[in-house]
Amino acid sequence: MSVLVDPVTLVSLTSDCFERLGVPLEDANAVAEVLVDSNLHGTSSHGFQRVPIYMRRVRSGLACGTEATSVVSEFGGLCQMNAGHALGPAAAVKALDRAVDLARQCGVGCVALGGSTHFGSAGYYARRACRAGMVSIVMTNAAKRMAPVGAAKAFIGTNAVAIGVPMKDHDPFVLDMASSVEAQGKITRAKQLGQEIPVGIALDSAGRPTTDPASALEGSLLPMGGAKGSGLALAITMLVVLLADAECDDLVASLYKDFDRPQDLGHVFIVIDPSRIGGEDRIHRLDDMIERLLALEPAEVSSEVRYPGQARASLARQRSRDGVPIEPEELRNAAETCLEFGFSDLAGQFMSLLKDSSSSKGSTG
Repeated sequence: MSVLVDPVTLVSLTSDCFERLGVPLEDANAVAEVLVDSNLHGTSSHGFQRVPIYMRRVRSGLACGTEATSVVSEFGGLCQMNAGHALGPAAAVKALDRAVDLARQCGVGCVALGGSTHFGSAGYYARRACRAGMVSIVMTNAAKRMAPVGAAKAFIGTNAVAIGVPMKDHDPFVLDMASSVEAQGKITRAKQLGQEIPVGIALDSAGRPTTDPASALEGSLLPMGGAKGSGLALAITMLVVLLADAECDDLVASLYKDFDRPQDLGHVFIVIDPSRIGGEDRIHRLDDMIERLLALEPAEVSSEVRYPGQARASLARQRSRDGVPIEPEELRNAAETCLEFGFSDLAGQFMSLLKDSSSSKGSTG
């Protein structure tokens, strides 16, 4: 039974976790907002459950605030930044906002951010750009977790891409996808919750299909659509290595396993101001197309025609109102990490959310 937690409370507690570790308040707030936003939009694998591992990397000196984040070079609407091993969400918010500013000035802003860490869900940044009225393409590489087509071992990351397009009368179009059949975060979450994973998404360390998340984490994930997903992941890697000066996937430090060095991930944020070429006069055509799409006859009685971003936006509104479902094990993990680091009061607040749910309606199946 998951526990329903007020998202404002969850953001505040999450921010406190990082501020106690010496992360500046602005950065701690950014990390908390990005992570909880994933839970709001139904991407729990990239949300609150990442708090303990983020905290451990900060405590180990492998991640920090954005004090050392800097602009390496800039030319027109093109900018290269280095995160200085900052927590990915904190540095990525700054990079995306800089890309938006460049797009306002030049029509197009492209910011490539290297020296970073895991930045959460790519969809967050696409939605953030949409709120500014901008079209966006967001890409990130990741540590090797996926076997390229024809290989039995992991070599490339489950590299993600998000595309955001704002609309006037509908929720923005936000396509957010990993290049693997499933994101690694879902495998990690399944292991934490003691659940099996579906057939066809992972191989064990010997290159055999597996439904055991632990074996999958020791082995490799499979690319979405075979050669298409494999090629997409390689394309993203090439772009972030070339533009952001990021490390190649097979050399990137694992978020969970490698505590001997920083991750050195890269992200690319391409932001376009459609108003600079008359796009605001054409946006109604997108709304009209979506209306025609939603009016299509479903293939089955139980099915529903939707577009990317629609369901998640609706879910976020509902969860903002009713609470964010968090698994008890996730709250316990956060509490145990806080207790280990000497933040007993924070640990108590996380555990109180579990106690409150046992004597109220604050839980759901």
